[in-house]
Amino acid sequence: MLWIAASLFFLWCAFREVHASIVPPAGFDRTKPIYTPYLAAMLILAVLFAWPTVHRWYFEHYLSVKATQLADYHRATVHCNTVFDTMLDPEMLAAGHANPRTGKIGIQHPWCDRLSSYLSHPDRASEEELWSLDMFTHESMHVRGELNEVKTECQAVQRNYRAAKLLGVADETARKNALDYYNILYKRREIVGGLSGSYFSPECAPGKALDEHLEDSTWAE
Repeated sequence: MLWIAASLFFLWCAFREVHASIVPPAGFDRTKPIYTPYLAAMLILAVLFAWPTVHRWYFEHYLSVKATQLADYHRATVHCNTVFDTMLDPEMLAAGHANPRTGKIGIQHPWCDRLSSYLSHPDRASEEELWSLDMFTHESMHVRGELNEVKTECQAVQRNYRAAKLLGVADETARKNALDYYNILYKRREIVGGLSGSYFSPECAPGKALDEHLEDSTWAE
C-alpha cells in the first residue's frame, strides 16, 4: 500500500497545481498559471508509483479466474503476497497455500513474480518458473476439494498442461513445460526425499493408480 500512498501524494500535488489555476491560493488575489512541466512530472510519478500495485491486482484477478476454471469452477481467489504480507502469514514457510472452504489461495513473495516471468517467456522457462506453474495448479486442486498432498500434487502434474494453456501459453510449449516438470522436477522429489518427497508417489504415472485418464492430461498421447 506504500506504492498507492505515494501515488496518491503525487496526484494530490497535481490536483493542487490545477486547483490553484482555478481558485486563487490562500493569501493571493489571483489564480496562478499551471506550470506544465511540474504538472506532467507529478502525473508521471503518480502513474509510476501506482503501477506495481495495479498490475498486481490485475494479475491476481486473472489468476483467480483461471484457478476457478482449473478447480472445476469452485470459486478461487488468488492473493499474491508482498514481502510484508509474507512476513505476517502464519503459513509463511509454505510457498503457497489454499483453503478449500473459502477458495482463497495465498502465494508467497516472490512466486507470483516468477509465474509472471514464466508467462512472459514460457519457451525458455527456468526450473523455478516451472515450479511456480505447478504451485498455481497444485493450489487450484486444493480449492477443487482435494486435501491429500500426494493426490493433490499428482492431480496438478496431470493438469499443468491445461493450466499453462489457460494462462495463454502456446500448445506445444505448454505440453513441453508440463512434461519437463513431471519428468525432471516431480521425479526429483523421490530422490530428494524429506518434505519434497512426501509429495511424490510412484503411482503418479501413466496407467498407474493415480492416473485420472484425462483427455488433456500432461502425459496423454
